[in-house]
Amino acid sequence: MTLFILYLILFNLFTYNYFISDFKTLEIQENKDRIDLLITKIDDAITDAKNISNDYAIWDDTYEFIKNRNSNYIFQNFRKDSSTLEDLNLAFMVFVNLKQDTIYSNFSTFINDKKKFISTLLNSYEKEDKPTILKLEDIYFYVVKSNILRSDSTGEIRGYIYTGKLLNIKSLNNNLFKSIMIRDKMPNDFMYTKNSNFLPSIKVKNSFNDEFIISNLKIKDDLNIETHFRRDLYIKSKKQIYVFNTIISILFIALILIIYSYINYQEKRKYELKIKVKEEIDKQRKQEQMLIQQSKLAAMGEMIGNIAHQWRQPLNALGLVMQNIQFAYKMGDLNEEFLQRSVDKANMLTTNMSKTIDDFRNFFKPNKEKELFDVAKTIKKAIYLMESTLHNHQIQLEEDIEENIKVYGFENEFSQGILNILSNAKDAIVEKDIKDGKIRIKAHQTVDNVIIEIEDNAGGIEESIKEKIFEPYFTTKEEGKGTGIGLYMTKIIVENNMQGRIFIQDIPSGISFVIHLPNL
Repeated sequence: MTLFILYLILFNLFTYNYFISDFKTLEIQENKDRIDLLITKIDDAITDAKNISNDYAIWDDTYEFIKNRNSNYIFQNFRKDSSTLEDLNLAFMVFVNLKQDTIYSNFSTFINDKKKFISTLLNSYEKEDKPTILKLEDIYFYVVKSNILRSDSTGEIRGYIYTGKLLNIKSLNNNLFKSIMIRDKMPNDFMYTKNSNFLPSIKVKNSFNDEFIISNLKIKDDLNIETHFRRDLYIKSKKQIYVFNTIISILFIALILIIYSYINYQEKRKYELKIKVKEEIDKQRKQEQMLIQQSKLAAMGEMIGNIAHQWRQPLNALGLVMQNIQFAYKMGDLNEEFLQRSVDKANMLTTNMSKTIDDFRNFFKPNKEKELFDVAKTIKKAIYLMESTLHNHQIQLEEDIEENIKVYGFENEFSQGILNILSNAKDAIVEKDIKDGKIRIKAHQTVDNVIIEIEDNAGGIEESIKEKIFEPYFTTKEEGKGTGIGLYMTKIIVENNMQGRIFIQDIPSGISFVIHLPNL
């Protein structure tokens, strides 16, 4: 019981960490994508200011205004009752000549000391001399500088236009993050950098709590933007994983209880059987041992079948749970790519667990290296595994096998291939309800080959599917009764691993599987 509890704890820890790590990766990527959008918005704001500034700078009227200071230019474009800057979403425009003398300035944002403001603007911009973000009078502006030229770009530069646009932190967010703000404190240990079309590399640092991914963006030395990205996916996924682990734990406990009860039931049956035959134990000892052995084999086969059945139902439920997660997150922030990857991982987990059951049910372990083995003995191993099943279905097995035939290859895999063919022959006879069902195995040696033939009297195979029987996942059985990989794996074993050949040929009463293996 202690080991069982330990297993459940380890299983829950493993599955939690396994899935939650992917959810964390997804939300980190989503946060990065939103940071990219934020930087793009900053670039767009600077581009917008730059385009407006350039439009004015290459206007012939502006070119003449810098020289003549024509008041009509100001009246037409920036008279007091106009809303030019507001319409252009600008905070200020400053026109200067080559000597940096202010020719004209206009502001839509209240500035206490405009002269000082312009002086600080010119000095600060000259240090960078490219579109940037400047902090002026404790306000952040997108600032660009344009050369004043003629519209046809002829003539010399007569001056410059400094154009500023207010950095509005709320409009910059626009639902990208739960909250966004400018912080005075600047962190040091940044994790990665992002590129901007205008600004130097933007350094980013992420920190986490249970509710938010907190990102600090060092836009400039004096500008640190902090974003809060709500971890909705992480919060929801934790709940879903807890539900998933609870369901699996309950199913596993139920399976253990069923197996325990079944074993007790079988032990009780064996005990009752021993009591009944005790008086005649000496006389019928051999028969009793046979009955007990048959009982054990039947119990083992039935238990294995039940284990496989009990496992696969929870695994199917697991697949549905994961698909429900997929549907739920489609309505939220979960993208299709990750959702599909999560479903694939859940299916991979169920496949591996199911494979464990199948491996237990198979009696053979694959050989790691080729070896010389006796064909007759190997075939008889496969026959031994099928004898009781064939007997139960009243199927007669005939053998015509030469002794002392040796081949080189993987003995256990070859035995498994023979078992696959026998199993298919048995299934065909049972499904078609053939009376006096018969399977015949022949093996003999020629100059060039060792030839094995396995015949049945199940009536043969339809012509339309003969070419498909060795294809992977092809089966004529009902859903859930066949995987369609038995004959495919047999073909791989014979032809790829043992350099032989396998094919089918018609016989009067059914079909014959023929295997040719090279002689030593």
